[in-house]
Amino acid sequence: MYIETSRPRLEGEKARLVSPVFSVAPKNPYGATNTAYCFSFYYHMYGQHIGSLNVYLRLKGQTAIENPLWSSSGNKGQHWNQARVNINPPTSFQLIFEGIRGPGIEGDIAIDDVSIVEGECMKSDQPANNLRSGAVGTFSHIRLLPLLLLMSVLSHQR
Repeated sequence: MYIETSRPRLEGEKARLVSPVFSVAPKNPYGATNTAYCFSFYYHMYGQHIGSLNVYLRLKGQTAIENPLWSSSGNKGQHWNQARVNINPPTSFQLIFEGIRGPGIEGDIAIDDVSIVEGECMKSDQPANNLRSGAVGTFSHIRLLPLLLLMSVLSHQR
């Protein structure tokens, strides 16, 4: 996902990317278990007018409730950073990325290499820049292909 901040975009405008529904299957016949997953992605936030990048977790049956999962604002330098977050969804879920335009045209936000792996994320003392995934586990890798999403398309096609 890439958020373009050039004019005619205005401060505070949002671009959102909603994932498919990820199913959490019960692991025993007596009910659902609360399995941990490592949610990981790379992000790039560069420029003097960077806004915010937020990630929310939406649980099945709660379409109006989006639980904040991760957030970052401001210039993070001209390099890619990795975010790793442990999630423990009790039921099927969606992830929502939200980019918010900052006060000017100098500051774009991008995300890439999104993955969800069964098991908790590795400890932060290991170098994140050399890892493609921060978790160990047997859950098959779910990759969301790199996406290009211009804010103007989202704002003006409805």
